[in-house]
Amino acid sequence: MLPYFPGPERNGLLYIFCKRMDAIMYSDRESGSMNGLNELVSERLHQGIPQVIERDDIMEALPQPACFNRVQIVCGMRRSGKAFYLFQIMNRLLKRGVSSNRIFYFDFSDDRLPVSEPHLMDAVLEEYWRQVPEARIQGCYLFLDEVQGCPRWQGTCRRVAENENVTLYITGSSSKVSEEGIATDFRGRAHVHEMLPCSFKEFLRFHEEVLPEGATAESCVEDVRMDAISPQERTALEALFDRYLIVGGFPGVQRDSAAARLEVLQGYVRDVGSRDVADRISVAPSLAHQAALFILRNTSCETSVNIVKEALQEGGGSIGWETTAQMIQLLEQAYLFFEVHDYSRGMLPSRRNPPKLYAVDPGLAFSVSRASREDAGKRLEPAVYLELKRRMAGRRADSISSWTEPGKRGRKVDFLVGESFAGEAAAAEPYLLLQTSLSPASDKTRSRETSSLDAAFETTGLSEGSIVTLREEGTAPAEHGQIHIIPAWKWSLSGKEAF
Repeated sequence: MLPYFPGPERNGLLYIFCKRMDAIMYSDRESGSMNGLNELVSERLHQGIPQVIERDDIMEALPQPACFNRVQIVCGMRRSGKAFYLFQIMNRLLKRGVSSNRIFYFDFSDDRLPVSEPHLMDAVLEEYWRQVPEARIQGCYLFLDEVQGCPRWQGTCRRVAENENVTLYITGSSSKVSEEGIATDFRGRAHVHEMLPCSFKEFLRFHEEVLPEGATAESCVEDVRMDAISPQERTALEALFDRYLIVGGFPGVQRDSAAARLEVLQGYVRDVGSRDVADRISVAPSLAHQAALFILRNTSCETSVNIVKEALQEGGGSIGWETTAQMIQLLEQAYLFFEVHDYSRGMLPSRRNPPKLYAVDPGLAFSVSRASREDAGKRLEPAVYLELKRRMAGRRADSISSWTEPGKRGRKVDFLVGESFAGEAAAAEPYLLLQTSLSPASDKTRSRETSSLDAAFETTGLSEGSIVTLREEGTAPAEHGQIHIIPAWKWSLSGKEAF
């Protein structure tokens, strides 16, 4: 029962009393939460490791636990499969004979954690070592998931990696865990690995029931690479690639109905806008969401800060250039999209044209596209870009660029692959030209695509290039080289950087 305070000061005194009681109760809850860490740690230690549909490796073989091991950081958009990739590594460690007590996974997005506790990560790790003391002596594998909400995670991880006998894996999915921040905080003692949504090859592993009887994702890949694909496999793979451009590669939606999938993917976009942008700068979540929608709906298009700002202002938003630029930067750091600049031999990206922006996933772009528009061609292009990006992992920045013909005609090729600047050495030569076209069957489309590649042949000195299509296959002559036409499903499974 609340105390009674007579007189006009009653309301003010009652308010002060209630606030003090709230503070005491909150303090007790926080203390109880910290005391309850032993239960959370014990829960994690006794939980089984889920079996997963395996993803392709994004890490090289890693060292045994030791002091000064490099911290392994897996970054990517929310729900792109980072935690399940950790489970994949953990299952492999168990198969190698590593004791389960020496493998510790902890999810820092657990809502039972006292997130305001400044030494939360320290407390979790100390509790683990208290419960399993031999792990600290013999060495252990630490898998710390969604660390971005944990106070002081950078300093703790760096100190633990330097002073404890560990191999440390971290995941993060927001702009708070960007490569720029990691470079500053870890000072060269971390290795960042980018986790994208599933490739088409990985997508097949989720949908093997659609393949011909007896076929698997791996057998289809092998048949494509041996040029021994059967008619039945071809039909199935064509249909599955069509589906890939609609469903996309986020693992969590692969078994959903169409309605559920669209709602879930749209929720992913809202989460990025509110949690990765609006929570970091003074902007309304609705405005950040509109910026995300605009970029995804204009995937494969040249887009600048001014273009996004004007679109938001036309939609009724009151926003300036600097805030728009901040939002775009945070959306990119949250892995919603990627930029591709024109090829340049200079130190900086070419500024002749605005960069093209590519959605992180074709299915994500489809989920927010307007029902009145058919944009399969715009989704094919990011699917090709993302496959190139996977194959070029570990290369230097801007190894994938676009190409624009100098002069008035300004013919364009979607992708030019090759390191554009080699530092003190001579500029590296480009070695791959790649165009995308949903269907070059019409004379007008084929002429546009082939003439652009031919102009690039003449300028770059390359003699071969490709047009990646939805269905068509063959070759096309050009004055200065040879053009290969290859369907996207076959190119995606070929594993080749070139043709």
